[in-house]
Amino acid sequence: MSEPPRYAALVPGEPTGAAAVLDAIVADPAPAVPGRPRTIGVMVASIDGHATVAGRSGALGGPEDRAIFRGVRERADALLVGTGTLNRERYATVLDDDQRERRRTAGRTPEPLLATVTRSGSLDADVPVLHEDEARVLVVTEQADAALEQARAVELVQVVDASPATVLGELHRREIGLVACEGGPTLLAALVRDGLLDELLLTVSPLLVGTATTGAPTILDGAIGVDPLTLRPRGVWRSGDVLFHHLHLSDGSPA
Repeated sequence: MSEPPRYAALVPGEPTGAAAVLDAIVADPAPAVPGRPRTIGVMVASIDGHATVAGRSGALGGPEDRAIFRGVRERADALLVGTGTLNRERYATVLDDDQRERRRTAGRTPEPLLATVTRSGSLDADVPVLHEDEARVLVVTEQADAALEQARAVELVQVVDASPATVLGELHRREIGLVACEGGPTLLAALVRDGLLDELLLTVSPLLVGTATTGAPTILDGAIGVDPLTLRPRGVWRSGDVLFHHLHLSDGSPA
């Protein structure tokens, strides 16, 4: 007869800052997969699993989430963001001035490379980040786009097959080590389905959203395969009423 399950309370330790939490996460990678960078999904969700409120993720976050979210950006070599999220959230400057200065002091570029992938060229050319002086935006696409090619910060790479694997391969070729994927849910589901996501950093907001907000997806919007995936929890932190979970997906096997 098997032993009944046992339960351990998550006893809080000494309070610490966002930097210490992020240092612990960066120092605890999933097993490396040859041929591509370490890829962490960075998402926020309500208690009932929704990734947006009225179509935007901002209502789910607060100062606790912002400190972690922008701290991951500061440590990442590249950000991977879907075109729908870039268009909807109107991405602009991704780091604060003090974060850029710390990166410069460490001999890094002022901001991480921002990468996106699109088959149809669906990225709006007026998204503010595409025209920022400090930004570098890599657009991997199957179709040339004259408006995007004229955007100050954009480098357009035209390929035969614009897919998550293609863009991660391009980032690996550029010696990118750590990629933070900020979604959206469609891109994150594709990464999971194709075995390209190593880790998940999930902020759980103390909100119930329900289905009243039309089109409120979960953090994964799309098929991820036949069977559910088991994740391995690595750390849980609490700040105020917000929980932060670091989990591993990858076992180090090639996708």
